[in-house]
Amino acid sequence: MKRDCPTIQELLAFDAVLRYQSVTQAAQALCITASAVSKQLAGLEAFVGVPLLQKSGRGLTPTREGLAYWHPVADGLRRIETATFALRSGQAGSGVLTLASVPTFLTTWLVPRLLDLRRQHPGITLSFVRHLSAGESLAPGVDAAIRYGTGDWPGVVSDYIAGHEFVLVASPGLLAASPIHEPGQLAGHTLLHHEEAEGAWRRWATQHGASHLPLLSGPRFAQYSALIQAACSGLGAALVPRVLVEDDLARGALCMPCGGPVAIDQGHYLCYAPERIEQPVFRTFREWILAAAHV
Repeated sequence: MKRDCPTIQELLAFDAVLRYQSVTQAAQALCITASAVSKQLAGLEAFVGVPLLQKSGRGLTPTREGLAYWHPVADGLRRIETATFALRSGQAGSGVLTLASVPTFLTTWLVPRLLDLRRQHPGITLSFVRHLSAGESLAPGVDAAIRYGTGDWPGVVSDYIAGHEFVLVASPGLLAASPIHEPGQLAGHTLLHHEEAEGAWRRWATQHGASHLPLLSGPRFAQYSALIQAACSGLGAALVPRVLVEDDLARGALCMPCGGPVAIDQGHYLCYAPERIEQPVFRTFREWILAAAHV
C-alpha cells in the first residue's frame, strides 16, 4: 500500500530551508546542490498542492500554510533522528537533544558538568542552538530551552534549576581601593544592574537596612556574562545569581564583601512542551540536570 506522504528527502530539504531561510545554506547543510534542494521543494509543493514558501528579499520565508506544516514536520524529523540514534547505539534512553540556553548559564554552569552527563549517560548527545529572546516560543526541532525569568512562560512546563540566590560581589582591586565592610558603604560605589532583575538591588537593600542607597543609578547589562566581567574588572559592585559566580569566587576573581544572600523570584528554568516528557532521552536528561542542580 502506497503511503500518502512526501519523501524524506523532500521533508529534509523543506526543514533545512525553513531553518536557514536560504536555499544555498540549506544545500550546504544537506551536502547537496542548491538546484537539488529547489527540486525537492518543488516536488513537495506539488505533492501537498499548496505553496509552502515565498520569496522575501534574497531569501525564503514560509507561507502561513508552510509555517503550520513545518512545526509537525520538524518535530517528526527530530523523533526519527532520535529513534535512529538510540537504535544504532543499542542503549535505552539514548538519542540527540537540541537545547536552547541562555549563554552565561550554558558556559559557566552547564558546560562544566557535561563530562558528568557523558559519564552517566554516554548515549545522550546534546546539540545547542541560540537562546530564546524574551517573547519567543520553542522553535520546531528544539526539545527544550534553559531560560532566565520567573518561570511562567505560556504553553510549557518550567522546572526550576538554579539561580534564586543572589549575592553581592566586587573585585579585590575595587575593595582594596575602597572597602565595603557594611551595606551603607555602597553609597560611594557604582551599582551594576541586570536589566531583567530590576528588583534585586531593592530587595537586597531592604533586607540589609540600606534602602537609602541610590538603587536606580549605574550601568545596566542584558547578559550576566557582561555584568560579571564588569564586576571582575572593578567597574562596580554587582548583585548576581550565586550559581553564576561560584568559580570566580573560588579563584579569587570576585569577593563577597558584606551582607548575606537574598532570594529573588527569578532563576534558570528548563522549559519544554508537556508531551516531551514522554521521550525517554529527554526524560533521562531532565532527571540528570535537576539532580546536578541539587548536589
